[in-house]
Order: sequence, then C-alpha cells, then structure tokens
Amino acid sequence: MNPCDNTPEADRYFDIEAALAHAGVSERLLHQCEARGLIDGAAHTSATTLRYTSEHISVLRFARRALALGFGMNEIAALLTLWRNEHRTSAEVKHLALSQAEALASRIEELQATKRVLERLANLCRGDHQPACPILDELVELNGFASQWHGEAKKPPRVTASAAGCRCAPASR
Repeated sequence: MNPCDNTPEADRYFDIEAALAHAGVSERLLHQCEARGLIDGAAHTSATTLRYTSEHISVLRFARRALALGFGMNEIAALLTLWRNEHRTSAEVKHLALSQAEALASRIEELQATKRVLERLANLCRGDHQPACPILDELVELNGFASQWHGEAKKPPRVTASAAGCRCAPASR
C-alpha cells in the first residue's frame, strides 16, 4: 500500500501485514477469527494474495479489545453478532459483560489462593545449598495425588491449591 495514496481508508484493501499492523493483532488471532467465521473471507487479488478491508480491521480490533477484557472466542462471536444486530438490546450485551466480570472475579480468587500457597511454600523452603525442598516435595505430592485416580472409573476430586497444609518435605517430617 502506498502511504501517499489518497484513497479513503474505507475503500482501501490491505495485505496481511498491513491489516495486522492496522488492527494491532497477531496473525494467529487473524486466523482464529477467519476460522470461526468472525470475518468474511478476504478478497483474493491473485492466487496467493489476500486483501483485507477496513471492516475486517474493525472486527480484528474489536476481537483484540474483547480478548484484553478476558472474553473467549465464543463470547467474542456472540458480542460481534450483537454489534452487527441493529435490533439488539443493551441488556443482552450487559449480561455478557457481567457474566465475564463474574468469571474474572472467580479466576482472581483462584489466582490469589494459588499465590498464597506459593508464598507459604517459599517460606518453608530454606533456600540454601541443601537438596531438600518443600516446594518440589509438594509438587510431587500433588502429582502423586492425581495419579492415584488414574485408570479408575471415578473422576478425581478437584485438586485445589491447598498445598496440604504446606507440609515440609517427607524426609524432614
């Protein structure tokens, strides 16, 4: 694309590199959006060259922003459908946003619990030149816990980040 071109952006076509640069997305996200049908097929200007429009770029920017807010590709597809629907209700969009906020709150709680476990384990570790390490021992125990259910018909209970009370290494008990 010629930077001195006076063609309005709405009438321009962009090759893949220019489209990625204008949208600020990765090639992976572009291909995910194409695979899910979130952007219509780009025009072929030759056997190997695809051309993207400003509408494609708008959708890619939309997807990038939605991903930054933690939405998954299914939710992004739903949001794009709502964006394109002139008869949508804002209540539908609000519902998706609040559902995402709840999912993020739950994820934050999980991450905070995991952080507390790691901090407790780090406090138990001497951090010296000895090989004993309660952090590694705990990882082995969690792995062993999961493997005791392997091959059984029952599903294992959900392993939470409890670190089993942050026990020290078995050899040092």
